[in-house]
Amino acid sequence: MVDTVYLLRHGHIDNGDEKRYLGQTDLGLDALGIEQAYALREAFQSIRIDAVYTSPLKRCVKTAHIISQEYRIVEAFREIDMGAWENKMMAEIRSHDPESYAKRGEDLEYFTPPCGENFHAVALRAKEAFDAITCEAIHSSVIIVAHAGVNRVLLSTLLNLPIQEMMRIDQPYACVNRLTRHQGTWRYARGF
Repeated sequence: MVDTVYLLRHGHIDNGDEKRYLGQTDLGLDALGIEQAYALREAFQSIRIDAVYTSPLKRCVKTAHIISQEYRIVEAFREIDMGAWENKMMAEIRSHDPESYAKRGEDLEYFTPPCGENFHAVALRAKEAFDAITCEAIHSSVIIVAHAGVNRVLLSTLLNLPIQEMMRIDQPYACVNRLTRHQGTWRYARGF
């Protein structure tokens, strides 16, 4: 049974200066992101890791590949589907659809952009995959490479925090969230 999970956010991506809803937009790492992934690989060399799991999106796969040549892709760790808002600037959505923009802020867990998904759905799929991985008897320590949104909903769910407050959980590029199992519950710490 897995006792330690290192939940990582992928390295830095070049998405311009404007804030966008990137969700499942499949961007790769930029030069800084590649450097960050190599720094993670270096940091994990002295830590026993039994398996590495990753979202299927390029930015996560590249981060996982640099850390370990062996990794498994897990569809459920894919970032939230922002639907019609995908790859649009936040300022554009706020300007063209202020009512929906405000509703999302008021109900982060259940608001669904047109043709997209909500964070409640992300939490369900990510938690199911997390549980399947952490119940495997053959591993004790694993890495999961995912996204800010996925990490936030997983941490919120595992720590019994409201998803509405998930944005308070800082998830900078290439961050490390360490989860350790203690008497059946997960404890959280930032870093190694």
